Amino acid sequence: MLKNRNIFAFLVLLLTMLFVVACSPAGTGTEVVEEEVPAEDDMAEDEEMAEDEEMADDEEMAEEPYKIGFIAAITGGAAPLGEPEAATAEMIQAQLDEQGGITGPDGVTRPVEIIILDSQSNPDAATSAITQLIEEEEVDLLIAGTTSGNSLAMVPIATENQVPMISMASAGAIVRNEDGSAREWIFKTPQDNLQSAEWQGQYLNTLGFANACYLFENNGYGQDTLASAQAVYPDYGVEIGYNDSFNATDTEFPQVQNVLADGCEVVVIGSTTNGSINMHNAVAQGAPDVAIVHGHGVCNQAFIDGLTDNKEGTPLPCGKLLVPDQLPDDDPQKDVVTTYIDEYTAFTGGDPISTFGGHAYDAFLMAIAALESLEGGQELDARRAAIRDYLETQIIDFPGTGGVFNMSAEDHLGLDFTALTFVRVEGDGYAFYPEDAWGTE
Repeated sequence: MLKNRNIFAFLVLLLTMLFVVACSPAGTGTEVVEEEVPAEDDMAEDEEMAEDEEMADDEEMAEEPYKIGFIAAITGGAAPLGEPEAATAEMIQAQLDEQGGITGPDGVTRPVEIIILDSQSNPDAATSAITQLIEEEEVDLLIAGTTSGNSLAMVPIATENQVPMISMASAGAIVRNEDGSAREWIFKTPQDNLQSAEWQGQYLNTLGFANACYLFENNGYGQDTLASAQAVYPDYGVEIGYNDSFNATDTEFPQVQNVLADGCEVVVIGSTTNGSINMHNAVAQGAPDVAIVHGHGVCNQAFIDGLTDNKEGTPLPCGKLLVPDQLPDDDPQKDVVTTYIDEYTAFTGGDPISTFGGHAYDAFLMAIAALESLEGGQELDARRAAIRDYLETQIIDFPGTGGVFNMSAEDHLGLDFTALTFVRVEGDGYAFYPEDAWGTE
């Protein structure tokens, strides 16, 4: 009887144990641990980490680079002008990288990216490049156009998209509408062809030339030089007789025979480096007794190096950048001219100085000043509009290599003819040619 009771008790105990096991968490015999409530110190640490991540995101957004789209004629016929412009852009990029970018009024320093494209001295390539910079790269502003023709081809695109553009070419039509008003979104740094014509007119008058032949390159720049001369020369008692166009790549120059037939005593050539070299040499060889005067589209060493005949004494207006030693210490351009020469020479390892690189340098000085004025947090369209407004209203008594700029709503160049000076070729370089020395040789 006792034995049966013991068996019964054992069975009850066994069933109880099986019931407990069956009611425990499925699949394991692991211990169930209650969820811990985070301590106050841990919660504070998590909140601090979240704030740090948010600040990092804000800083990343604040450091999005400003973008400057740059288009120059690095290859093609205008390369003697575009190469120093592109080298100047590379120099500015290196300087900006070294200093970490630019600091705005909000105290935030932002990097600047200069996107350099080659127009190939071709208007079609120029329009493709500006479209890429505006639509794909979404640049804040443009420094674009080595030549007048390329610049004029890009003007409608920059205007339609409301992107501020600073041209490095000289035709007045780049910044002026047909009615004479300023193009709203377009600015430029080179002296105007009208201002070059002022110097030429004064020189021709002083030497007693009453009639001039005018030969110009068949492009936007050359055509603008002729129009400028026709507008200005009569004020100095000079009439333009025979005039004709030519191409920079021409190898035959029938214009020389027409110059002789016209009987003019002086030929004015309106072209850039390569075209001017070819026409100058043709006139000098075919009509050696005819004087030759050039415009400011050839103010570089390549022009001098290419001349073969009647080179010595060739007169032309140029920017002061070519005669820095002639500038008095109190000249407002002295510091910027010498700074550019020193920086460019060091950066390129001694490449010759040209006014064309100077035009790019002046454009970058203006662009950087405008970017430094931007308040943070603006959308792209607002930044572009603010840059345009700055260029129009704040470039006042602004010294550059090409002159002291004073832009306004009516004038998107801001220079007068005194931004140029008169020089002549002496040996293998340019020398200051003061007015009191004209015609005294």
